[in-house]
Amino acid sequence: IAVSSFKFFIFMNIKLSIVCIALCFCFSATAQKAVTIAGYAFEEDNRGYVSNVKVTLIDSLTNKEIKTVRTDKEGKFSFPAERGKRYKITANRREFETTRSGASTFGLKDKNKVFVKLKMVRKPGYIFDVTIAEARSGRDVVNAIDSARIEIYNNTTQEEDLVLENYPYPNFQFTFIPGNHYTIMIRRKDFFNKRIEAYVNVDGCILCFDGLGTVEPGVTDIMSHGNEKGTFLANIELEPIVLNKSYAIENIYYDYNKWDIRSDAAAELNKLIILLKDNPAVTVELGSHTDSRGKDSYNMDLSQKRANAAVDYLIAQGGIDPATLQSRGYGETKLINHCANGVECSKAEHQENRRTELKIIGIQEEDPLDNKSLKEIIREEVLLHEVMNQEVIKFERN
Repeated sequence: IAVSSFKFFIFMNIKLSIVCIALCFCFSATAQKAVTIAGYAFEEDNRGYVSNVKVTLIDSLTNKEIKTVRTDKEGKFSFPAERGKRYKITANRREFETTRSGASTFGLKDKNKVFVKLKMVRKPGYIFDVTIAEARSGRDVVNAIDSARIEIYNNTTQEEDLVLENYPYPNFQFTFIPGNHYTIMIRRKDFFNKRIEAYVNVDGCILCFDGLGTVEPGVTDIMSHGNEKGTFLANIELEPIVLNKSYAIENIYYDYNKWDIRSDAAAELNKLIILLKDNPAVTVELGSHTDSRGKDSYNMDLSQKRANAAVDYLIAQGGIDPATLQSRGYGETKLINHCANGVECSKAEHQENRRTELKIIGIQEEDPLDNKSLKEIIREEVLLHEVMNQEVIKFERN
């Protein structure tokens, strides 16, 4: 019994010693981490603080990463650190060159701070500074639009570069990097989805947009470093979806007494294909109108044939769902000026009445694209294009 008690006594003492050592180590480590490394990231030339910078603290002796944080809206960051050490600090954000700095905690007392300033140097590229607003309709004042879904997809790298869900502001910024093709999509309930293609230093184009609409006032910052950097201000206008509202489609012309789709009209209808693909929740009527010259019955028949030809083009060339399209010829029944039968008018005045209009005749409760990201939409389009363009192999019976 005495031997067993002695063994138990030794065992307990060993356990207590281990606990004490562990506690002492913890207290020692806690005591060592008694200083703070803090600072902020700012852009060169006093352009302001830089948020969302990835700042990493590294032990200079072991080269081991200790902790990574991101700067807040004011560009600030902080780390708990140990006294008597040297550290490396790296700062990264996509639009900027990697910034490296260092910090030493030798000679500091408990609760002292080491202050570090990280100067961020912007890579070659263009700041895209955007305001989202409702499309103008003869008003000087337009309504800014917030709570939009904003996505930017890099087609060159096949990566999502920006995703903002229900973004609470009408303004956002993004930096385009040269050599890339980007797709921008902005979605907001009760408005047409808006798609924009941006080409940055691609095929000799410094900064080209397709589908942007109004751009004011263009490049506003003086381009610097051999046109490698600059700021680009843009208004992106979203068109409200209004039931039974008609929207004029410009430049849809036909040869006299014909209804074939000309090459210039095809270019405009191709833009309409993109709009309808991006907005599958709407059902539309394509209406064709003539001027008053000629017999009323003939103009009605001609306009119907032209409307049918336009709808057939959208289905055949764009793959638009026929269930979302209707065609209607109005002949000369909806003139937009005084040029009725018997009224002498100029060619330009008659041309005003020869038009094609898009009319919203139905809106689904839910947009079929709501549950798809821009990345998914583009990948589906690429896959469909590849399938449609595959070589057809025919097997014939002997």
